[in-house]
Amino acid sequence: MHCFYVFMLFFPSILFAKIDYFVDISKDLKNIKVDICSSTVLPSLFELGRSNALFNITSLNIISKSGDRRGLNLYSNKLYIGNTKLGDCLAYQVNLNQSLKKAEKYAIKNTVFIDNRDWLFYPKNEQKVYIKFNLNNLQHQISTPFPKAKKIKNDVTFILKRNAIEYESKTVIGNIRLESLIFGNAKLELALIGLNNHKRQNEYIKWVQDMANILDQHTGLFPQRPVQILITEISSNNGPVPWAEVQRGGGASVQFYVDKNLKIETFYQDWTAVHELSHLYLPKFNTEDLWLSEGLATYYQVVLRARAGFTNDLEGWEKMLDGFERGMRDENGLNLRQTNETMHYYWGGAAYFLIVDVALRERKKTSLFDIINKFVKCCITEKGPWSAEKFTAKLDSLSGTNIFTKLLYQEALNRSFPNVNPVLEKLGIYKSYFGGVSLKNHQSYQVRQSIMSQ
Repeated sequence: MHCFYVFMLFFPSILFAKIDYFVDISKDLKNIKVDICSSTVLPSLFELGRSNALFNITSLNIISKSGDRRGLNLYSNKLYIGNTKLGDCLAYQVNLNQSLKKAEKYAIKNTVFIDNRDWLFYPKNEQKVYIKFNLNNLQHQISTPFPKAKKIKNDVTFILKRNAIEYESKTVIGNIRLESLIFGNAKLELALIGLNNHKRQNEYIKWVQDMANILDQHTGLFPQRPVQILITEISSNNGPVPWAEVQRGGGASVQFYVDKNLKIETFYQDWTAVHELSHLYLPKFNTEDLWLSEGLATYYQVVLRARAGFTNDLEGWEKMLDGFERGMRDENGLNLRQTNETMHYYWGGAAYFLIVDVALRERKKTSLFDIINKFVKCCITEKGPWSAEKFTAKLDSLSGTNIFTKLLYQEALNRSFPNVNPVLEKLGIYKSYFGGVSLKNHQSYQVRQSIMSQ
Protein backbone atom coordinates (compact mmCIF):
# COMPACT_ATOMS: atom_id res chain seq x y z
CA MET A 1 0.00 0.00 0.00
CA HIS A 2 2.87 2.36 0.86
CA CYS A 3 4.37 1.80 -2.60
CA PHE A 4 1.03 2.70 -4.20
CA TYR A 5 0.89 6.06 -2.40
CA VAL A 6 4.46 6.82 -3.39
CA PHE A 7 3.55 6.00 -7.00
CA MET A 8 0.49 8.27 -6.83
CA LEU A 9 2.56 11.09 -5.35
CA PHE A 10 5.17 11.12 -8.08
CA PHE A 11 3.23 9.79 -11.09
CA PRO A 12 -0.42 10.91 -10.76
CA SER A 13 -0.55 12.04 -14.38
CA ILE A 14 0.11 8.50 -15.61
CA LEU A 15 -3.00 7.14 -13.91
CA PHE A 16 -5.24 10.03 -14.93
CA ALA A 17 -3.72 10.88 -18.31
CA LYS A 18 -6.21 12.01 -20.91
CA ILE A 19 -6.29 13.69 -24.29
CA ASP A 20 -8.74 16.48 -25.08
CA TYR A 21 -9.94 17.36 -28.57
CA PHE A 22 -11.36 20.85 -29.04
CA VAL A 23 -13.29 21.05 -32.31
CA ASP A 24 -14.37 24.49 -33.51
CA ILE A 25 -17.03 24.48 -36.26
CA SER A 26 -17.23 27.58 -38.45
CA LYS A 27 -20.58 29.37 -38.80
CA ASP A 28 -20.82 28.51 -42.50
CA LEU A 29 -19.82 24.84 -41.91
CA LYS A 30 -17.01 25.12 -44.45
CA ASN A 31 -14.19 24.60 -42.01
CA ILE A 32 -13.35 23.02 -38.69
CA LYS A 33 -10.35 23.70 -36.49
CA VAL A 34 -9.06 20.97 -34.20
CA ASP A 35 -6.72 21.35 -31.22
CA ILE A 36 -5.51 18.17 -29.50
CA CYS A 37 -3.91 18.63 -26.10
CA SER A 38 -2.83 16.15 -23.43
CA SER A 39 -2.51 16.19 -19.66
CA THR A 40 0.92 14.64 -20.29
CA VAL A 41 3.11 14.87 -23.40
CA LEU A 42 1.39 14.03 -26.68
CA PRO A 43 1.81 10.54 -28.15
CA SER A 44 4.37 10.39 -30.96
CA LEU A 45 1.96 8.83 -33.49
CA PHE A 46 -1.61 9.61 -34.58
CA GLU A 47 -3.65 7.86 -37.27
CA LEU A 48 -6.58 8.61 -39.55
CA GLY A 49 -9.11 5.85 -40.15
CA ARG A 50 -8.25 5.56 -43.83
CA SER A 51 -5.55 6.85 -46.14
CA ASN A 52 -7.86 8.15 -48.89
CA ALA A 53 -9.42 10.77 -46.63
CA LEU A 54 -12.13 12.71 -48.43
CA PHE A 55 -11.49 15.99 -46.67
CA ASN A 56 -8.66 18.45 -47.17
CA ILE A 57 -6.60 18.48 -43.97
CA THR A 58 -4.32 21.51 -43.75
CA SER A 59 -2.18 23.52 -41.34
CA LEU A 60 -0.81 20.54 -39.41
CA ASN A 61 1.30 21.99 -36.60
CA ILE A 62 2.64 21.33 -33.14
CA ILE A 63 2.03 24.50 -31.11
CA SER A 64 3.99 25.08 -27.91
CA LYS A 65 2.82 26.96 -24.81
CA SER A 66 4.70 30.02 -26.04
CA GLY A 67 2.97 29.88 -29.44
CA ASP A 68 5.87 28.49 -31.47
CA ARG A 69 4.79 26.34 -34.41
CA ARG A 70 6.40 23.26 -35.95
CA GLY A 71 4.93 22.04 -39.23
CA LEU A 72 4.05 18.36 -39.77
CA ASN A 73 3.49 16.14 -42.80
CA LEU A 74 0.90 13.38 -43.19
CA TYR A 75 2.17 10.06 -44.58
CA SER A 76 -0.75 8.03 -45.93
CA ASN A 77 -2.97 7.86 -42.82
CA LYS A 78 -0.16 8.25 -40.27
CA LEU A 79 0.99 11.42 -38.56
CA TYR A 80 4.37 11.22 -36.82
CA ILE A 81 4.84 14.19 -34.50
CA GLY A 82 8.17 13.24 -32.89
CA ASN A 83 9.16 14.40 -29.42
CA THR A 84 6.95 16.96 -27.70
CA LYS A 85 6.95 18.80 -24.40
CA LEU A 86 4.32 19.11 -21.72
CA GLY A 87 1.81 21.73 -22.88
CA ASP A 88 2.38 21.18 -26.62
CA CYS A 89 -0.79 20.72 -28.69
CA LEU A 90 -1.47 19.30 -32.14
CA ALA A 91 -3.50 21.68 -34.33
CA TYR A 92 -4.98 21.28 -37.79
CA GLN A 93 -7.84 22.44 -40.01
CA VAL A 94 -10.30 20.51 -42.18
CA ASN A 95 -12.01 21.86 -45.30
CA LEU A 96 -15.63 20.62 -45.46
CA ASN A 97 -16.66 21.92 -48.89
CA GLN A 98 -16.99 18.40 -50.29
CA SER A 99 -19.29 17.42 -47.45
CA LEU A 100 -21.50 20.45 -48.04
CA LYS A 101 -21.80 19.55 -51.72
CA LYS A 102 -22.78 15.98 -50.84
CA ALA A 103 -25.57 17.23 -48.56
CA GLU A 104 -26.82 19.55 -51.30
CA LYS A 105 -27.35 16.52 -53.57
CA TYR A 106 -30.13 15.55 -51.17
CA ALA A 107 -31.45 19.13 -51.19
CA ILE A 108 -30.19 19.58 -47.62
CA LYS A 109 -28.81 23.03 -46.90
CA ASN A 110 -26.68 24.24 -44.00
CA THR A 111 -25.71 20.69 -43.00
CA VAL A 112 -22.55 18.58 -43.23
CA PHE A 113 -22.13 14.79 -43.05
CA ILE A 114 -18.61 13.94 -41.86
CA ASP A 115 -17.17 10.43 -42.01
CA ASN A 116 -15.15 10.30 -38.80
CA ARG A 117 -12.42 8.20 -40.42
CA ASP A 118 -11.55 11.14 -42.67
CA TRP A 119 -10.77 13.86 -40.15
CA LEU A 120 -10.17 12.43 -36.67
CA PHE A 121 -6.54 11.71 -35.86
CA TYR A 122 -6.54 9.05 -33.15
CA PRO A 123 -3.57 8.61 -30.77
CA LYS A 124 -1.63 5.38 -30.89
CA ASN A 125 -1.81 4.79 -27.14
CA GLU A 126 -4.27 3.84 -24.41
CA GLN A 127 -5.09 7.25 -22.93
CA LYS A 128 -8.69 8.31 -22.45
CA VAL A 129 -9.85 10.64 -25.21
CA TYR A 130 -12.54 13.32 -24.93
CA ILE A 131 -13.87 15.44 -27.78
CA LYS A 132 -15.68 18.75 -27.27
CA PHE A 133 -17.42 20.60 -30.09
CA ASN A 134 -17.92 24.34 -30.30
CA LEU A 135 -20.81 25.34 -32.58
CA ASN A 136 -20.40 28.98 -33.61
CA ASN A 137 -23.87 29.06 -35.17
CA LEU A 138 -26.44 28.81 -32.37
CA GLN A 139 -29.02 27.44 -34.83
CA HIS A 140 -26.90 24.35 -35.49
CA GLN A 141 -27.15 20.99 -33.74
CA ILE A 142 -24.77 18.03 -33.73
CA SER A 143 -25.37 14.28 -33.91
CA THR A 144 -22.55 11.82 -33.32
CA PRO A 145 -22.39 8.11 -32.40
CA PHE A 146 -19.94 8.80 -29.57
CA PRO A 147 -21.27 8.39 -26.01
CA LYS A 148 -21.68 11.58 -24.02
CA ALA A 149 -19.10 12.28 -21.34
CA LYS A 150 -21.73 13.91 -19.12
CA LYS A 151 -25.46 13.33 -18.74
CA ILE A 152 -26.27 16.96 -19.44
CA LYS A 153 -28.79 17.71 -22.20
CA ASN A 154 -26.94 20.44 -24.11
CA ASP A 155 -23.38 19.38 -23.33
CA VAL A 156 -21.36 18.56 -26.45
CA THR A 157 -18.46 16.67 -24.86
CA PHE A 158 -18.12 13.04 -25.90
CA ILE A 159 -15.90 10.02 -25.22
CA LEU A 160 -13.89 9.01 -28.27
CA LYS A 161 -13.00 5.33 -28.70
CA ARG A 162 -10.56 3.78 -31.12
CA ASN A 163 -13.20 2.06 -33.24
CA ALA A 164 -14.35 5.56 -34.23
CA ILE A 165 -11.61 5.43 -36.88
CA GLU A 166 -11.56 1.65 -37.44
CA TYR A 167 -15.18 1.44 -38.64
CA GLU A 168 -17.42 3.80 -40.57
CA SER A 169 -19.42 6.38 -38.64
CA LYS A 170 -20.83 9.84 -39.22
CA THR A 171 -20.98 13.11 -37.37
CA VAL A 172 -23.73 15.38 -38.71
CA ILE A 173 -23.79 19.11 -37.98
CA GLY A 174 -26.25 21.80 -38.99
CA ASN A 175 -30.00 21.88 -39.62
CA ILE A 176 -31.00 18.96 -37.38
CA ARG A 177 -33.81 18.20 -34.97
CA LEU A 178 -32.68 15.98 -32.09
CA GLU A 179 -34.97 13.70 -30.09
CA SER A 180 -34.22 11.05 -27.45
CA LEU A 181 -36.26 7.85 -27.18
CA ILE A 182 -35.86 5.63 -24.10
CA PHE A 183 -36.39 1.84 -24.00
CA GLY A 184 -35.51 0.46 -20.57
CA ASN A 185 -31.75 0.98 -20.32
CA ALA A 186 -31.43 1.71 -24.03
CA LYS A 187 -31.54 5.15 -25.58
CA LEU A 188 -32.07 6.16 -29.20
CA GLU A 189 -30.54 9.51 -30.14
CA LEU A 190 -32.65 10.44 -33.15
CA ALA A 191 -31.48 13.08 -35.64
CA LEU A 192 -33.90 14.33 -38.31
CA ILE A 193 -31.68 15.96 -40.91
CA GLY A 194 -32.73 18.97 -42.97
CA LEU A 195 -36.46 18.49 -42.35
CA ASN A 196 -38.62 21.59 -41.92
CA ASN A 197 -42.10 20.03 -41.89
CA HIS A 198 -42.87 19.59 -38.19
CA LYS A 199 -45.78 17.19 -38.79
CA ARG A 200 -43.60 14.95 -40.94
CA GLN A 201 -40.84 15.05 -38.34
CA ASN A 202 -43.24 13.80 -35.68
CA GLU A 203 -44.42 11.01 -37.98
CA TYR A 204 -40.85 9.78 -38.45
CA ILE A 205 -40.23 9.94 -34.70
CA LYS A 206 -43.31 7.83 -33.97
CA TRP A 207 -42.39 5.36 -36.73
CA VAL A 208 -38.90 4.80 -35.31
CA GLN A 209 -40.34 4.51 -31.81
CA ASP A 210 -42.93 1.95 -32.93
CA MET A 211 -40.36 -0.12 -34.83
CA ALA A 212 -37.96 -0.11 -31.87
CA ASN A 213 -40.86 -1.08 -29.61
CA ILE A 214 -41.35 -4.22 -31.70
CA LEU A 215 -37.84 -5.36 -30.82
CA ASP A 216 -38.10 -4.31 -27.19
CA GLN A 217 -41.48 -5.96 -26.53
CA HIS A 218 -41.16 -9.14 -28.57
CA THR A 219 -37.57 -10.11 -27.79
CA GLY A 220 -37.58 -8.78 -24.23
CA LEU A 221 -34.61 -6.46 -24.74
CA PHE A 222 -33.58 -3.54 -26.92
CA PRO A 223 -29.99 -4.34 -27.82
CA GLN A 224 -27.57 -1.43 -27.27
CA ARG A 225 -27.28 1.93 -25.61
CA PRO A 226 -27.03 4.60 -26.82
CA VAL A 227 -27.85 4.31 -30.55
CA GLN A 228 -27.54 7.13 -33.07
CA ILE A 229 -30.43 7.15 -35.58
CA LEU A 230 -30.07 9.36 -38.67
CA ILE A 231 -33.05 10.08 -40.93
CA THR A 232 -32.47 11.74 -44.29
CA GLU A 233 -35.21 12.37 -46.87
CA ILE A 234 -34.72 11.61 -50.57
CA SER A 235 -36.92 11.14 -53.64
CA SER A 236 -37.02 7.57 -54.90
CA ASN A 237 -39.18 4.93 -56.55
CA ASN A 238 -37.80 2.09 -54.44
CA GLY A 239 -40.17 1.96 -51.48
CA PRO A 240 -40.40 3.88 -48.20
CA VAL A 241 -36.79 3.16 -47.17
CA PRO A 242 -34.70 2.78 -50.35
CA TRP A 243 -31.46 2.53 -48.39
CA ALA A 244 -30.43 1.95 -44.79
CA GLU A 245 -27.27 0.79 -43.07
CA VAL A 246 -25.76 0.08 -39.68
CA GLN A 247 -22.46 1.72 -38.76
CA ARG A 248 -20.35 0.81 -35.74
CA GLY A 249 -17.53 3.35 -35.52
CA GLY A 250 -17.43 5.00 -32.10
CA GLY A 251 -20.80 3.54 -31.14
CA ALA A 252 -23.92 1.98 -32.65
CA SER A 253 -25.62 3.91 -35.44
CA VAL A 254 -28.38 3.30 -38.00
CA GLN A 255 -28.92 5.59 -40.97
CA PHE A 256 -32.23 5.58 -42.85
CA TYR A 257 -32.74 7.26 -46.23
CA VAL A 258 -36.51 7.66 -46.53
CA ASP A 259 -38.79 8.62 -49.42
CA LYS A 260 -40.32 12.00 -48.66
CA ASN A 261 -43.13 11.47 -51.18
CA LEU A 262 -44.74 8.43 -49.54
CA LYS A 263 -47.35 8.47 -46.80
CA ILE A 264 -46.19 7.38 -43.37
CA GLU A 265 -48.62 4.43 -43.47
CA THR A 266 -46.47 2.76 -46.13
CA PHE A 267 -43.49 2.77 -43.76
CA TYR A 268 -45.35 0.44 -41.39
CA GLN A 269 -45.70 -2.14 -44.17
CA ASP A 270 -41.96 -2.06 -44.86
CA TRP A 271 -39.51 -4.50 -43.24
CA THR A 272 -36.34 -2.37 -43.42
CA ALA A 273 -36.46 -0.70 -40.00
CA VAL A 274 -36.91 -3.95 -38.08
CA HIS A 275 -34.16 -5.57 -40.16
CA GLU A 276 -31.62 -2.79 -39.57
CA LEU A 277 -32.37 -2.40 -35.87
CA SER A 278 -32.00 -6.18 -35.46
CA HIS A 279 -28.36 -5.90 -36.53
CA LEU A 280 -27.69 -4.19 -33.20
CA TYR A 281 -28.10 -7.51 -31.37
CA LEU A 282 -24.88 -8.79 -32.91
CA PRO A 283 -21.26 -7.60 -32.95
CA LYS A 284 -19.05 -6.65 -35.85
CA PHE A 285 -18.11 -9.82 -37.78
CA ASN A 286 -15.25 -10.72 -40.07
CA THR A 287 -16.24 -9.98 -43.66
CA GLU A 288 -16.63 -13.66 -44.56
CA ASP A 289 -19.04 -14.18 -41.66
CA LEU A 290 -21.40 -11.26 -42.29
CA TRP A 291 -24.00 -13.87 -43.27
CA LEU A 292 -24.60 -14.34 -39.52
CA SER A 293 -25.55 -10.70 -39.05
CA GLU A 294 -27.69 -10.55 -42.19
CA GLY A 295 -29.20 -13.95 -41.42
CA LEU A 296 -30.33 -13.00 -37.91
CA ALA A 297 -31.70 -9.64 -39.10
CA THR A 298 -33.61 -11.38 -41.92
CA TYR A 299 -35.01 -14.03 -39.56
CA TYR A 300 -36.00 -11.40 -37.00
CA GLN A 301 -37.64 -9.14 -39.59
CA VAL A 302 -40.12 -11.90 -40.49
CA VAL A 303 -40.69 -13.31 -37.01
CA LEU A 304 -40.96 -10.00 -35.14
CA ARG A 305 -43.31 -8.38 -37.62
CA ALA A 306 -45.59 -11.43 -37.35
CA ARG A 307 -45.45 -11.38 -33.54
CA ALA A 308 -46.30 -7.65 -33.61
CA GLY A 309 -49.36 -8.28 -35.80
CA PHE A 310 -48.18 -6.70 -39.06
CA THR A 311 -48.64 -10.13 -40.63
CA ASN A 312 -50.47 -13.18 -39.33
CA ASP A 313 -48.93 -16.57 -38.61
CA LEU A 314 -49.54 -17.97 -42.09
CA GLU A 315 -48.31 -14.83 -43.86
CA GLY A 316 -45.13 -14.92 -41.81
CA TRP A 317 -44.36 -18.47 -42.89
CA GLU A 318 -45.22 -17.60 -46.49
CA LYS A 319 -42.64 -14.81 -46.41
CA MET A 320 -40.10 -17.13 -44.80
CA LEU A 321 -40.55 -19.87 -47.40
CA ASP A 322 -40.51 -17.38 -50.29
CA GLY A 323 -37.23 -16.05 -48.93
CA PHE A 324 -35.72 -19.52 -48.65
CA GLU A 325 -36.65 -20.17 -52.29
CA ARG A 326 -34.95 -16.94 -53.39
CA GLY A 327 -31.86 -17.92 -51.45
CA MET A 328 -31.79 -21.39 -52.98
CA ARG A 329 -32.14 -19.95 -56.49
CA ASP A 330 -29.02 -17.84 -55.90
CA GLU A 331 -26.88 -20.57 -54.35
CA ASN A 332 -24.06 -21.67 -56.64
CA GLY A 333 -22.43 -24.56 -54.81
CA LEU A 334 -20.62 -22.28 -52.35
CA ASN A 335 -21.35 -22.27 -48.62
CA LEU A 336 -22.57 -19.23 -46.69
CA ARG A 337 -19.04 -18.13 -45.83
CA GLN A 338 -17.88 -18.33 -49.45
CA THR A 339 -20.84 -16.89 -51.34
CA ASN A 340 -21.23 -13.26 -52.36
CA GLU A 341 -24.81 -13.67 -53.59
CA THR A 342 -26.97 -11.42 -51.41
CA MET A 343 -30.14 -13.52 -51.31
CA HIS A 344 -28.07 -16.65 -50.72
CA TYR A 345 -26.40 -15.44 -47.52
CA TYR A 346 -29.37 -13.38 -46.26
CA TRP A 347 -31.88 -16.22 -46.48
CA GLY A 348 -29.34 -18.98 -45.95
CA GLY A 349 -28.43 -17.25 -42.70
CA ALA A 350 -32.12 -16.98 -41.79
CA ALA A 351 -32.54 -20.72 -42.47
CA TYR A 352 -29.60 -21.47 -40.15
CA PHE A 353 -31.19 -19.45 -37.34
CA LEU A 354 -34.61 -21.08 -37.86
CA ILE A 355 -33.02 -24.53 -37.48
CA VAL A 356 -31.17 -23.33 -34.36
CA ASP A 357 -34.31 -21.73 -32.89
CA VAL A 358 -36.36 -24.91 -33.32
CA ALA A 359 -33.60 -27.02 -31.75
CA LEU A 360 -33.39 -24.69 -28.74
CA ARG A 361 -37.15 -24.67 -28.23
CA GLU A 362 -37.43 -28.46 -28.50
CA ARG A 363 -34.39 -29.56 -26.51
CA LYS A 364 -33.79 -26.80 -23.97
CA LYS A 365 -37.22 -25.15 -23.66
CA THR A 366 -35.57 -21.83 -24.43
CA SER A 367 -35.40 -19.75 -27.61
CA LEU A 368 -33.05 -17.91 -29.91
CA PHE A 369 -34.38 -14.65 -28.42
CA ASP A 370 -33.26 -15.73 -24.94
CA ILE A 371 -29.73 -16.71 -25.96
CA ILE A 372 -29.13 -13.66 -28.17
CA ASN A 373 -30.31 -11.43 -25.30
CA LYS A 374 -27.81 -13.14 -22.99
CA PHE A 375 -25.11 -12.40 -25.54
CA VAL A 376 -26.12 -8.73 -25.67
CA LYS A 377 -25.87 -8.43 -21.89
CA CYS A 378 -22.48 -10.10 -21.59
CA CYS A 379 -20.58 -9.48 -24.75
CA ILE A 380 -21.96 -6.92 -27.22
CA THR A 381 -19.34 -4.33 -26.26
CA GLU A 382 -16.38 -6.70 -26.67
CA LYS A 383 -13.89 -5.64 -29.29
CA GLY A 384 -14.44 -7.21 -32.71
CA PRO A 385 -14.50 -8.33 -35.36
CA TRP A 386 -15.79 -11.78 -34.40
CA SER A 387 -15.47 -15.01 -36.35
CA ALA A 388 -18.38 -17.42 -36.76
CA GLU A 389 -16.50 -20.01 -34.69
CA LYS A 390 -15.91 -17.64 -31.77
CA PHE A 391 -19.50 -16.36 -31.87
CA THR A 392 -21.18 -19.78 -31.97
CA ALA A 393 -18.87 -21.08 -29.22
CA LYS A 394 -19.96 -18.19 -27.00
CA LEU A 395 -23.65 -18.88 -27.73
CA ASP A 396 -23.12 -22.56 -26.93
CA SER A 397 -21.62 -21.54 -23.60
CA LEU A 398 -24.55 -19.22 -22.86
CA SER A 399 -27.13 -21.87 -23.81
CA GLY A 400 -25.38 -24.85 -22.21
CA THR A 401 -25.52 -26.72 -25.53
CA ASN A 402 -23.44 -27.44 -28.62
CA ILE A 403 -26.33 -26.53 -30.93
CA PHE A 404 -24.87 -23.37 -32.47
CA THR A 405 -21.46 -24.80 -33.34
CA LYS A 406 -22.77 -28.20 -34.44
CA LEU A 407 -25.27 -26.59 -36.82
CA LEU A 408 -22.67 -24.05 -38.00
CA TYR A 409 -20.63 -26.86 -39.51
CA GLN A 410 -23.51 -29.15 -40.39
CA GLU A 411 -25.79 -26.61 -42.07
CA ALA A 412 -23.81 -23.45 -42.91
CA LEU A 413 -20.25 -24.45 -43.76
CA ASN A 414 -20.58 -28.00 -45.12
CA ARG A 415 -23.42 -27.43 -47.58
CA SER A 416 -24.44 -24.68 -49.99
CA PHE A 417 -27.80 -23.97 -48.30
CA PRO A 418 -29.03 -25.18 -44.89
CA ASN A 419 -31.25 -28.26 -45.15
CA VAL A 420 -34.35 -26.58 -43.79
CA ASN A 421 -36.97 -28.94 -45.28
CA PRO A 422 -36.96 -31.56 -42.47
CA VAL A 423 -37.51 -28.78 -39.92
CA LEU A 424 -40.37 -27.26 -41.93
CA GLU A 425 -42.01 -30.68 -42.25
CA LYS A 426 -41.69 -31.30 -38.52
CA LEU A 427 -43.29 -27.90 -37.87
CA GLY A 428 -46.17 -28.81 -40.20
CA ILE A 429 -45.37 -26.19 -42.85
CA TYR A 430 -46.01 -27.25 -46.44
CA LYS A 431 -45.90 -25.54 -49.80
CA SER A 432 -48.02 -27.01 -52.56
CA TYR A 433 -47.04 -27.50 -56.19
CA PHE A 434 -49.07 -24.39 -57.01
CA GLY A 435 -47.24 -22.26 -54.42
CA GLY A 436 -49.75 -22.10 -51.58
CA VAL A 437 -48.52 -22.57 -47.99
CA SER A 438 -50.51 -24.63 -45.50
CA LEU A 439 -50.01 -25.21 -41.77
CA LYS A 440 -50.79 -28.60 -40.22
CA ASN A 441 -50.71 -29.74 -36.61
CA HIS A 442 -47.77 -32.11 -36.81
CA GLN A 443 -45.50 -33.19 -33.96
CA SER A 444 -43.90 -29.75 -33.41
CA TYR A 445 -46.79 -27.47 -34.34
CA GLN A 446 -46.69 -25.85 -30.89
CA VAL A 447 -43.06 -24.90 -31.51
CA ARG A 448 -44.16 -23.39 -34.82
CA GLN A 449 -46.85 -21.36 -33.09
CA SER A 450 -44.45 -20.14 -30.40
CA ILE A 451 -42.09 -18.72 -33.04
CA MET A 452 -44.53 -16.51 -34.96
CA SER A 453 -47.00 -15.84 -32.14
CA GLN A 454 -46.62 -14.21 -28.75
